[in-house]
Amino acid sequence: MVEHDTFSANVMELEQTLVRQFRVLQNLIEITRKEREAILNQQDSLMRLVEEKEALLDQLGILEDDRRHLVQEISLGLQPGCDADSLKDLLPHLQKEQSMRIERLVEGITTLAGESRELNSANHALALVRLDWVKAAQWFLAGSVQPEVDYRPPGNAPALKDSGGWGIEVRA
Repeated sequence: MVEHDTFSANVMELEQTLVRQFRVLQNLIEITRKEREAILNQQDSLMRLVEEKEALLDQLGILEDDRRHLVQEISLGLQPGCDADSLKDLLPHLQKEQSMRIERLVEGITTLAGESRELNSANHALALVRLDWVKAAQWFLAGSVQPEVDYRPPGNAPALKDSGGWGIEVRA
């Protein structure tokens, strides 16, 4: 009887872990949207948002480890001969109601993860464009303050670029 209680507790814990993962992904998407706004509007909050995203990604990593551990624990609680190494393999062995809830959560998590990935890719592209703009501006500014190769103070004759040096004309 204790094994069945542990099994049920693990299934409930798995469901709660998936709910937490879903909520963290929602927060990650929200912060990623704010990050895009900060990139576009050149706001100072960009670094703070990046740090928040890193913290959320760390949480997602921990939740993913917890999920894997719980799937293993639940798999061990199944009848001998039932091999369920993944969450998808585990669903047919759960009660229909639990299975449906978990499946909906997994679908939601997959959708949010895809949306997050797309937003991050777009933000990465925007950041690269902004970086190219900065590099172009630096190149322009550096070029505008560099003296010309033939620069001489006013009143001096410009140096000839291809002169041989002795005033001798060379013909081929």
